[in-house]
Amino acid sequence: MQSLKQVGSILLSVLGGVGYLASAALIVGISVTIKIAALLLADRILYTILIIGDLLRGIEIIELLNILVFAFIGMGFGVAAILLPLQYGRKISAALLIVVVPLVFMSTPIFRYNLWLEKVGENDNLIPSETANLTNSFLNKKVGFQGFLGYYLYTAQFPVIPTKQSEMKDLDSFEKKVNSRFVQLTGVAPTIVSWAMLVCFWLIRFFYFSIAVIATIAHFRDGIRIAGQYKNGL
Repeated sequence: MQSLKQVGSILLSVLGGVGYLASAALIVGISVTIKIAALLLADRILYTILIIGDLLRGIEIIELLNILVFAFIGMGFGVAAILLPLQYGRKISAALLIVVVPLVFMSTPIFRYNLWLEKVGENDNLIPSETANLTNSFLNKKVGFQGFLGYYLYTAQFPVIPTKQSEMKDLDSFEKKVNSRFVQLTGVAPTIVSWAMLVCFWLIRFFYFSIAVIATIAHFRDGIRIAGQYKNGL
């Protein structure tokens, strides 16, 4: 009889672990899907608005959705801890969130980077390897880094990135054209606009990430409390 109880306990633990992993994957999948869907919607509606569209893209206004997305992640991982032994559930969920939160947060710029590569390839009829060479050369020249990191650094200092080879070659004209929209909107000098964008866009990114972390922690605690109340009631 004792051995049967042990087998049953082990089986429940295994099923709980599988259920926890499935729940975690589902939570992350839903969160990333929401962020990407919101990004595509913003590209179609918000960022196409004359003059202020580039500004909204630069401040990544759609990232305000992080409050809801990461509240869902925190709550989800907190409640999912009920599927694990009480003494381990909270620690495992907390450890996973340290990895999950930055990855989900970065899913938007990663997706946007891939959209940019596709756009460059379509505009100049390039194959993927040619697109990679062109964009890497451009990013390396501008910020000293290639690939996604170069893209992330460039868009932190300038809201609009060229999508044609001709624009990359004549970048001064491209950036002046974009700057003129901000000058028209704000009424300040182009030099001040450039410095303001460099400082503000990094601060905005830090602000959005802070929102993500705070929302996750607050709702994770709520989820753990709910899980604890449920287990105590069993």
